[in-house]
Amino acid sequence: MLLTLTMKLGLKTKQVDYSNAFVQAKIDGDVYCELPEDFLVNGAGSSEYVLKLERSLYGLKQAPQLWFKTLEKSLLDRGFKASAQDPCMFMKKDLIALVYVDDVLFFGTTEKIIDDMIEDL
Repeated sequence: MLLTLTMKLGLKTKQVDYSNAFVQAKIDGDVYCELPEDFLVNGAGSSEYVLKLERSLYGLKQAPQLWFKTLEKSLLDRGFKASAQDPCMFMKKDLIALVYVDDVLFFGTTEKIIDDMIEDL
């Protein structure tokens, strides 16, 4: 639907794939993981130690949701409003952001508006 409107209204479009997106999200609770088997700590084996994670990792079941919350907050802080019909669509006066996992499609009236937003995020 948005691509049809883009053609009809003459909007510009850009796609952004955020690399390492999931590891940019802070964890909102206590999550611990075991050290790898061959990892040595002060000459001892790793079985008696665990790590407390401060940021999300790929493979955590909550990683996609944590990343989305991080991106959502960033977009809302920059004046976007979330769509009531689609929680992955955010709108602003001359700009629309459509989120899919770690990809964002931007639709805007000019390429400069889109480029400025991409740079700001």
